Amino acid sequence: MVDPVYDNYEHSRNEPSNHRASFSSARTSSTATTLTSAIALNQNNNEAFDGAASETVPSSIVSFHRPHSFQSSNILGTSLTSRNLERRGRASTETDSLVDSSGEPSRSSSRNPHFRFFTEEQISNAEGSSTMENAEYNIEWDSMPVYEHNVLSNSRIGSRRSSFIGTSRSPSASQPIQYGSFDEHRSSSLKPIRKDTVVPPSDHPHVYHSLSHSSSGLSRYAVRDRIPYELEMQEDELLDTASSRSSLNVSTSDVLLDDENDRGSISEEDRNQQRKQISHAIYLNPQYHEKFYPNYIPITKYQRFYIAEEDLVIGIAGYKTSKFRLFIYNFFCIVTLGIFYLVMRWFPHYKVRFIGSKTELAKAEWTVIETENGELFVEPVKRTWYNRLFSTILPIEKSTWTNPDGTMNNSFSFNHASKKNPNIPILITFEYRYINFIYSPVEDIFRTNNNWADPNWFDLESIQRGLSKGVQEDRFLAFGKNQINLKGKTTLQILFNETLHPFYVFQIFSILLWSVDEYYYYAFCIFLISLISIIDSLLETKKTSKRLSELSAFSCEVRVFRDEFWTHINSSELVPGDVYEISDPALTVCPCDSILLNGDCVVNESMLTGESVPISKMPATEETMHQLFNDMEKSQISSLVSKSFLFNGTKVIRARVPHGQSAALAVVVRTGFSTVKGSLVRSMVFPKPTGFKFYQDSFKYIGFMTLIAMIGFTISCIQFVRIGLDKKTMILRALDIITIVVPPALPATLTIGTSFSLSRLKEKGIFCISPTRVNVAGKVDAMCFDKTGTLTEDELDVLGVHLVMTEERNRIVMGELINDIHNVFTNFSLKDCSSLDDFKARDFLISLLTCHSLRHVDGELLGDPLDFKMFKFTGWLFEEDFKDQAFHSLYEERHEENTFPENSGIIPAVVYPDSSDPQNKFNEKDPNNLLGIVRSFEFLSELRRMSVIVKPNGENMYWSFTKGAPEVITTLCNKSTIPCDFDELLHHYTHNGYRVIACAGKNLPKRTWLYSQRVSREEVETNLNFLGFIVFENKLKGATKGTLKSLAESNIRTIMCTGDNVLTAISIGKESGLVNSSRVYVPSISEITDEGHGYISWNDIDDPTHTLDEISLKPNDSQVGDYTLGVTGEVFRLLFKNDTDYSETYRNEVLLKTSIYARMSPDEKHELMEQLQSLDYVVGFCGDGANDCGALKSADIGISLSEAEASVAAPFTSRVFDISCVLDVIKEGRGALVTSFACFQYMSLYSAIQFITITILYSRGSNLGDFQFLYIDLILIVPIAITMSWSKPYDKLVAKRPTANLVSPKILVPLVVSILICLLFQIIPWIVVQRMPWYLKPVVGDDHTVISSDNTVLFFLSNFQYILVAVVLSVGPPYREPMSKNFGFIMDIAISIIMSIFLMGIDPDSFFGRLLQLSKISETFKVFIALLAIVNYFTQLYIPNHIKGYFKKKKSSKKYKNIIKTQNREYSV
Repeated sequence: MVDPVYDNYEHSRNEPSNHRASFSSARTSSTATTLTSAIALNQNNNEAFDGAASETVPSSIVSFHRPHSFQSSNILGTSLTSRNLERRGRASTETDSLVDSSGEPSRSSSRNPHFRFFTEEQISNAEGSSTMENAEYNIEWDSMPVYEHNVLSNSRIGSRRSSFIGTSRSPSASQPIQYGSFDEHRSSSLKPIRKDTVVPPSDHPHVYHSLSHSSSGLSRYAVRDRIPYELEMQEDELLDTASSRSSLNVSTSDVLLDDENDRGSISEEDRNQQRKQISHAIYLNPQYHEKFYPNYIPITKYQRFYIAEEDLVIGIAGYKTSKFRLFIYNFFCIVTLGIFYLVMRWFPHYKVRFIGSKTELAKAEWTVIETENGELFVEPVKRTWYNRLFSTILPIEKSTWTNPDGTMNNSFSFNHASKKNPNIPILITFEYRYINFIYSPVEDIFRTNNNWADPNWFDLESIQRGLSKGVQEDRFLAFGKNQINLKGKTTLQILFNETLHPFYVFQIFSILLWSVDEYYYYAFCIFLISLISIIDSLLETKKTSKRLSELSAFSCEVRVFRDEFWTHINSSELVPGDVYEISDPALTVCPCDSILLNGDCVVNESMLTGESVPISKMPATEETMHQLFNDMEKSQISSLVSKSFLFNGTKVIRARVPHGQSAALAVVVRTGFSTVKGSLVRSMVFPKPTGFKFYQDSFKYIGFMTLIAMIGFTISCIQFVRIGLDKKTMILRALDIITIVVPPALPATLTIGTSFSLSRLKEKGIFCISPTRVNVAGKVDAMCFDKTGTLTEDELDVLGVHLVMTEERNRIVMGELINDIHNVFTNFSLKDCSSLDDFKARDFLISLLTCHSLRHVDGELLGDPLDFKMFKFTGWLFEEDFKDQAFHSLYEERHEENTFPENSGIIPAVVYPDSSDPQNKFNEKDPNNLLGIVRSFEFLSELRRMSVIVKPNGENMYWSFTKGAPEVITTLCNKSTIPCDFDELLHHYTHNGYRVIACAGKNLPKRTWLYSQRVSREEVETNLNFLGFIVFENKLKGATKGTLKSLAESNIRTIMCTGDNVLTAISIGKESGLVNSSRVYVPSISEITDEGHGYISWNDIDDPTHTLDEISLKPNDSQVGDYTLGVTGEVFRLLFKNDTDYSETYRNEVLLKTSIYARMSPDEKHELMEQLQSLDYVVGFCGDGANDCGALKSADIGISLSEAEASVAAPFTSRVFDISCVLDVIKEGRGALVTSFACFQYMSLYSAIQFITITILYSRGSNLGDFQFLYIDLILIVPIAITMSWSKPYDKLVAKRPTANLVSPKILVPLVVSILICLLFQIIPWIVVQRMPWYLKPVVGDDHTVISSDNTVLFFLSNFQYILVAVVLSVGPPYREPMSKNFGFIMDIAISIIMSIFLMGIDPDSFFGRLLQLSKISETFKVFIALLAIVNYFTQLYIPNHIKGYFKKKKSSKKYKNIIKTQNREYSV
């Protein structure tokens, strides 16, 4: 919920109408139509995302191109780049960053890189770049690119291409230019000067000069228009010489001309053109790189790159394919029947080193990308002709166009080739994670252009002229299509990838092995199960892919202004700089990230924030555009810019055309995956690895079991040699042991419990987009909550108002609480004021009527719920298009010029009395009762206030009114107007959990419309007269108290993290039970120095004389028992902004003792999650999805209370709008974790039991029969494994959390003991049976005749072991319901036991007896087996659990627990 407001503005859940208001827009008629671009670029087909938003869109949404911590991560001990990557945090003013850009590395980013392909040293020392780019620009330019001037100049006769040289006005470009930076070494701060680099002379015979081409304004570019002029002029000579053909190594031309019959039909001109095309393509090969960049000799072979929006470091290396080694690789793949291919597929870093050789990034045929998590990817490098300036595709650093003293470098131009802005003849790119990486010859590394900005955007008039066709096509090449299409794999690709997964390869290996061993029935059944599993996975993947693609992909028709004409194009063809009509009634969704140029818009940004609150957008000013450049540099949209920023994917509710114009316009700023929506989609498609210990340990556990298999393999081989088995049988049986000890179904058991938990959560209205987070929820030990809309009700009720009153001797006090609006101002006309108190009451009433951000759309009031409740309390009516009577600016001057509303057609929003209200006293016909809101200063969360300028229709008067947080409003008011009991009354309400908004106002000094439109916000919001309080009731939701109590009883720490006032938050905390401490201490800061340092003191909220020690944060009063802290966002920033000011111990103490975090911005909430995680808390966050997006994403589990099935930010989304869903998620998490644990252990013990059986039989040269295997695996094991996962979570949370550690001694030792017990109880009957008179010896080495007493006895006993082990492992309370409530499992166990007993009674000579290859055993021995099974059960039940008690942890691995334990020890001493 958006909390950082003037005492906590809220957003309404009232969904605005889907109907888009239609506004007429006179379309400009044109005599010619502009052809749309037909350039086809290979783009991705896709997958998807979901939603989240805020009033002023919080930086947690709009700053996806940077980490959300206050400082950048200190990765491998070095800064990522010389660029300013340290910018983190929410802006504290309209344009300034929360913290300075030179922040120290954050401790909270406890990053442990796991690079495997690259060494740590390589990554540390590599050249760096990032998605955060500097993009500041010189504002003195020629608005038309130079190559467009060339078109007008017709600089070349007989050619559509123009030389950059002929018309250049820049001295630096007046002579023939080489590609590159002339004779200068790379000057980028990212690259050291390469002293050893030899730069070829400019007259090198194979160097091609910079002749940048442009097309005619009336024709389309062809690829040949981008080929260097000299290259094309020399083609005939190059192609006519044998030496040239040899050097080009061209064989492709023969392909085109090898058909003698066709040659006669091809003209010589066409043949030459074909040769040229082939030659042009050849020159794109990497070996010709220096010919086009003679002064940019590449030396960098690898680099690092920081994807800030994902907080991810990647390494990038350039490679080319060795043809010889590729041949060897293919040879080995064929010879080994694909085994070599599989190994290389599973270990791609070996394949890279085998077939590739390192090369410079500029010459790479393909790149190797490795993430810090050890994931390896190979991406091909694409080369295309571009032949345009560097500045048209990548941002140029500020240092490039400024002098060392900071002054402008007048010799630099963005539109002329120069040393710092060379021509780019060949565009070298590759795509990774839908980010387009572009090679920069200036820096010799790959960069991105996500935050590129056009210097022409400073000039609003220039923007509105739109783009020419040539520029549009340049940008189409540079930025690609405006699409968010995820790459959808074909059915064959999915099938291929699924089949070659190690799990299924192991399945195939097992099936082949069993087939060779003539276990045909068993092999067929496993094959059938695997096939069904693959098909199910295939269908689910296709379904998910289709759903994601449908959610993310979008296209529509857009009316765009190009080449001075309006034309309709598909939105996918939009490029940065395009001007389009936002007021087109057919346009209901913003097709890209844009800036509104004129008119005004109301949009719904629920796609971003999950909250359907209409947001007003105002046209950009020059100040906005200048700030936009700063924001693009920092990759964070400030509040100032967000007021004019239209985010991709947001719904357009209304767009109004300005008077005198035909359309409301917007300019495209970012397209495709560079937009905020694109970033959201990427964050969904590529989530950060959970790093959950259970998943990490599961593979170690499998490794442990494999080790046991190897031991069995060795023992069996020795035994086979001893008894003289033939080699074939010996090899098959030894390999068979591996398939038994590591059963193919073992990895699948990881997801069994999770799958059932997800289905149960869905039934409760809780949806999950990240299944792996379910198990993580079982380990949560700290839960954070937003307040408004989460702990408390969304909609507030007005309790009443307090007006300022004047007593004797002009003493100003607050009046009594007024619950009825009709008692605020009792006169019939707003002009009828006879006393000072009447004027104050009138002004207060007008502030309630006008100081809001409501909008009237389709007959419905839309806006912030607090504003909505406040206005409804007044009982008046609101209109935006009021046409019943004229509204005048002033009477004496209304005909002077167009600045007045009646002359310009501007109709301000008006409020007027409701004549249908029987209690209404105001005369509707009185012009003084008609109020016009002539100007609004929108609410800014940083300022925590909003203001309006109001004029009555019947009087020459202008008022300004401001409302906001009381502590903010008092700083803006004349001190003489502040009531003497202000603090006392405010303290009373905030301590009791009410929300208080303060109102103030004044008369404007100049009574003119022109002044009202030009006066600054600072002037409006100074020297105000305090008017009074509006008091809102903030009621707790029904489920809040009970849920918080349950969490406290389960030893889960609860924290409130809100944007509300700290006293209100503490009051709500006490009322809800979140705060149970007797004392709550809040901080106060002494004056902060310029360096950002400040002194923090802590005082009890009820008795300020009680303080905490400055160093230890312990109460100075030794009598104080339990206590807690309430921290404000300002203090939080101070503590975690600079690591050197406060010790780690001090900060940790604050984190451990604080229950309330108030006045927290979205980024501060995000940072809090990371700080708690740094103490090893498994943190959950529950919010309503608005300004909580950053916290929801960064927490280990985020739960969004939203109407959507899935929220963009949160792994979990609940349609139950209270925090009871938190209990459900944690319960299901614990249940799923225990279930996964139990299933995993069961599958391990099942394989161990079968391994023991097989090993004993192998010692006698025998084995189990085919149908015995089938019965065990399919009839016994599969139903048990499924039904034991049906157990629901226990209905009560307990203090102890389930373990997630599979490889600890506490787990492994009891497992080994369990295996030994099974071994003992199999050996006993096996030894005893050999002494029986009816004993039948096995036939050595004959798998077709496995009938023996050994086989039958072990088969019978092991059947009981499989069943009873499942009963032992089916743990009930405290994490799951008792086993008795799992009816399916009980039934399956009962049926399995009955079947096992039935099998012992089968006549060996019957059909089933022969099928299972059973032998005769006595009735007494059958009873003996049953008794052994019972004893086995109780032994298994008690002994391993007893042993487990000896392996309890002596020291916790959690940092916060160790700190608390140390503190308790010190306290007791």
